[in-house]
Amino acid sequence: MHGYILGEIRQSPQPLTVVEVEGIVARAHAMKREVASLPQAYLLDLLDRVGRAWSDPGYPCRREALSRLPDLIGFSPAMIEQGILVMADLLRRENLLTRLACDLGDSRFLDDWVFDNRFRGLIKAQPLGVVAHVSAGNVFVGGVDTLIQGIVTRNVNIMKMSSVDPVFPVLFAKSLRDHDGRGTVARSLALLSWKGGDREIEGVLKRECNAIVVYGGAEAVRSYREGLGLHTRLVEYGPKYSFVLVAGDELERRGLEACARLIARDGVMWEQSACSSPHVVYVEGRETAGRLMTALGAAFEQWAAEIPPGGLSDDEAVEITKVREMAKVEKAMGSGDLLHAAGTGWTLALRDDPQFETSCLNRTLIIKPVESLEAAVKCVEPMGEYIQTVAILADEGRSRRLARELSALGADRMVEIGRMAARKHGTPHDGTRGLASLVRWTSLSRNALEHGVDAAPWQRADVSGDTFDFLPDEERDAITFSRLVETVAYCRGRSPLLAERYGSLPVTTREEFRRLPLMTGDDYKKFLPPHGAGLLTGATGEGYVFSSGGTTGAPKAVYRTIDEQRHNAVRLGKGLALSVFGPGDVVANLLFAGNMWASFVSYNQALEHTGCRILPVSGNLPMEQIAGYLVTFGANAAITIPSVLLSLAAYVEHNNLPIRLRKVSTGGEHLFAGAKEYLRRTLGVEQFASTGYTTNDTGAIGYQCPHCDGGVHHVHEDLHLLEILDPETDEPLGPGRIGKVVVTNLQRRLMPTIRYEVGDLGRWIEGDCPCGRKTRLMELLGRSDDVLIIGGGNIHPEVVASAVHAVPGLSPHFQMVARLEEHRDQLLVRVERAADADPASDEAAVELVTRRLLAESKELKAVIDGGLAAPAKVEILPPGGITRNPKTGKIRLTVDDRH
Repeated sequence: MHGYILGEIRQSPQPLTVVEVEGIVARAHAMKREVASLPQAYLLDLLDRVGRAWSDPGYPCRREALSRLPDLIGFSPAMIEQGILVMADLLRRENLLTRLACDLGDSRFLDDWVFDNRFRGLIKAQPLGVVAHVSAGNVFVGGVDTLIQGIVTRNVNIMKMSSVDPVFPVLFAKSLRDHDGRGTVARSLALLSWKGGDREIEGVLKRECNAIVVYGGAEAVRSYREGLGLHTRLVEYGPKYSFVLVAGDELERRGLEACARLIARDGVMWEQSACSSPHVVYVEGRETAGRLMTALGAAFEQWAAEIPPGGLSDDEAVEITKVREMAKVEKAMGSGDLLHAAGTGWTLALRDDPQFETSCLNRTLIIKPVESLEAAVKCVEPMGEYIQTVAILADEGRSRRLARELSALGADRMVEIGRMAARKHGTPHDGTRGLASLVRWTSLSRNALEHGVDAAPWQRADVSGDTFDFLPDEERDAITFSRLVETVAYCRGRSPLLAERYGSLPVTTREEFRRLPLMTGDDYKKFLPPHGAGLLTGATGEGYVFSSGGTTGAPKAVYRTIDEQRHNAVRLGKGLALSVFGPGDVVANLLFAGNMWASFVSYNQALEHTGCRILPVSGNLPMEQIAGYLVTFGANAAITIPSVLLSLAAYVEHNNLPIRLRKVSTGGEHLFAGAKEYLRRTLGVEQFASTGYTTNDTGAIGYQCPHCDGGVHHVHEDLHLLEILDPETDEPLGPGRIGKVVVTNLQRRLMPTIRYEVGDLGRWIEGDCPCGRKTRLMELLGRSDDVLIIGGGNIHPEVVASAVHAVPGLSPHFQMVARLEEHRDQLLVRVERAADADPASDEAAVELVTRRLLAESKELKAVIDGGLAAPAKVEILPPGGITRNPKTGKIRLTVDDRH
């Protein structure tokens, strides 16, 4: 017995016994829980890496397959190569995700409870447990495909290998074992050989396995239906047949030779042994059928040079001879025609009888002229559910009508010519959603989930069903690290910049991850379009482009796909729903809109997940207009930056307006105690909350629950891995120690955010949160760089330096101070006079520096003109007038005096 048993390759001259099978099945059941707990990200990463290995022509398993399979299964090396490429494509992460999403409805169902807005409850898919697969011998890739389905649905898998090919599945298992760092998947496979029809062995599988997947002929399927265990699910993929429909007008429109090449390819692949391979080609009109036959002959010759035929058995050669002899007779009688290769390479038989018939395979096509394709459909009606794939060459409207008729008859797939052998990822398989057959569905109903908005296809974020946050540290960390490994592998493989920086550095442990170099904002400026290249992992066809930073020069661009933007909005909305907003709130979005800024768009989407009514007003309108909207539409809450809120409060107070905002969520600036008291008095604010810890570059990093205050946030651990590092050594810091914040976005793919220095200071907070969520707590303490936030705008030292340098009589020594002027932010710039300058020129210098500041910084001018900040002030001091550090002599570049 040759095979692979739960991680070990076995070679034994003795046949497999019933006792051995019982032991294997028992061991498989013992592994169910371990396999079911594997994170989806780990499985996808593992399978993707295996697929990439097989894509390498030098991979040892691939070379061995090419060496052994041609003699074993009768395919040429070129055909084996085609099969290997198909398998590698099946294993690619993006294709597996498509398959999961199409078959299960949502790729998340196997990982966690997912809220269903129509059911108003939680749904989860569970693996069936131990699944036995009975492989057919027609196409060697098919056995591996059924194993892939079992693995990605987290089942333990036992397979009866085809007697024709006991090699390729074992090579695949060996490859899995070589790449499976945990070893769990490799130990959850058993690939066995026994003589078909062994009732005792098959009886063990029928009684003890949770499901059996059978590929094969009618006899094989019937044998497994008998004696099936009460709770054993049978998934049948029995005999199926396929054909081609060719409309004369569409053939002429697309070109005879081009269409013939596509149809011939379908007849070449797998030597017609697949269920999807065509047996018959129905063509409208006898004259057209004859011309197509001639073109198909030329096309088969071309394909023979690219993918040579495999070897034939004596029986197969005899069957081809029979077809040719019969065709000669029909040709002589005027009811057919014949065209074939010099040898047995290919055969085309034209027959006037329109009834469907099976081919003898090995590149033998039967061409049947028909009056119309609709008449051909009538001819295949007796085939019913034996029809698998139909390639249709017709115009769009007719193709749909024909497909509707064929589907009603029992056909499973209708495709374009040339696509019969190329299964589209996510397509139903033989009338089923393949992966869905390998899971069972469970639900969780909770009273708290059953109240809310009417059912709709759109799905609101559900904080009560967010079980990830409540998992123990070790479980969350395992999921997070698996996603981390997947993220690094994906981005390294597609981003030229990261491929160069990371090289071959391994990332199998957190310690190895910390060896990856840090990213900074300068990387975004240098290596992203429109001013640079190298960081993106692909084309920027669809999605959002945001701009951050408002200093002179090129802005820093941020690229997000639609899915990434929505994913981020869900996390922002989760924080708002937990901390402040909910049904009954009428929330004015007073964040800044336009200028390619992200905040207004992102938080508008986030508010959709809170159940509130949204007023998308914008904070950069005239205050009179803002107040008018708030009064007219009854706003009782707002989300904005403190500067806008304080300007609104001053306007309301001055004009004695009836605006009361019970709840406010603010971000982007500090909201100091005195300002809060002022807002309570003027706007009636009762509840203050953070918009969450978020940046334009990285997205949502942290959120507040009702028990978080000030700068304390839970980390979005399912979206970000957050590090707090020593600013000098880049070593991780423990609880309470202040360091720089570094984040890795675990969902972002287009624009990688891996070990990115945000520019903030923070510290870990010890202890459990009273809310019960286990996600870690951190406190945001401010900026770690020298940027001052004034009125919501980022003011960089480079702006001030440029303005000071342009004015004669001033030294390069300056200091930026943020302070409050009647509850509004104000920028004060202190500059030292040059040693030889005349103090009498100070007044002119102040005016020049002020003018230059507003010209250099669009953000500063905007917040001042909008009343969000007090006018900037410049002070000229004598040489040495700015306080120095007594030990180092250094000037503190930025000072924040807002208290």
